[in-house]
Amino acid sequence: MKRFIKIASAILLLACPSIALKAQTQSTEESWEQAKKQAQTEKKLIFVDLYFTGCAPCAQMDKEVFPDPKVKAVLDADFVTFKSDILKEEIGKKLCMKYGVTGFPTFLFMNAEGKVIDIAAGFQSVEQFTVLLQNAKDAAKKGKFKKYSPQINEKDYPDFYVQAYMAGKRNVPFDVIDTYLKSKEVTDEVSFVIITGLRVGKQYDDAFLFSSKKLAQDYGRASVTGHVFTILQRKKIEFEKKNDLKGFKELLNDSKELFTPEEYTKYEGILLKDFDVEKVVTKNPNTEKVVK
Repeated sequence: MKRFIKIASAILLLACPSIALKAQTQSTEESWEQAKKQAQTEKKLIFVDLYFTGCAPCAQMDKEVFPDPKVKAVLDADFVTFKSDILKEEIGKKLCMKYGVTGFPTFLFMNAEGKVIDIAAGFQSVEQFTVLLQNAKDAAKKGKFKKYSPQINEKDYPDFYVQAYMAGKRNVPFDVIDTYLKSKEVTDEVSFVIITGLRVGKQYDDAFLFSSKKLAQDYGRASVTGHVFTILQRKKIEFEKKNDLKGFKELLNDSKELFTPEEYTKYEGILLKDFDVEKVVTKNPNTEKVVK
């Protein structure tokens, strides 16, 4: 979920033109409300797939994962599915704005009232995705939901943030963001999505790291770990200037429990590679960002 994007080749897109999920003819605000009503009527959960045409891992999910019999059986039985191309459809942009989405594909697991059960991002294997579906079902039965408010209301957000997602005006000056955030808590929902959605750094990095475990509990691990990885890349530069490898390793260890063992091994390797030599920002290989 980082700084640049790999666009899928035309060959890949032509190889998998069909959409495995039952997608709407046009994902509009009305169709979103209809999906929620359908979920209420059928007593199902909602699975949202936020993607864009040209996203390689999105296409890979369509080709390899969604058509799998095990995945399809669970989705058909327990979920109403909703797909939205976030570059073409306004509801997709609004959902991205609501949850501060920056990497694709992003998956939302919700109940019929729009309460978020979990958020996941990036390509998931059949096994990984099946676990996500089952965990969502289990959490919903236990009434465990994230802290997000269930409704999408543009008036809840400052204009610069709305324009960043709805009009693609993402080059927001830091002082504009800072003016809004400095009177807020990073643990507030709107502050959280502004920081993660716009990748706000500087003096907000330490506050975010300090609150990261609570934020992961409140808003979903996937929504937090991507930004933590970005922060740690910035912190690497600071520790390199002091030639403090030991201190940087201690900082990494403090964030270890946010990640799965596989994620931590991968990210630790990236962050420690050529310490004090390499000055590059590495993207998450499982997701793609939109260049506007």
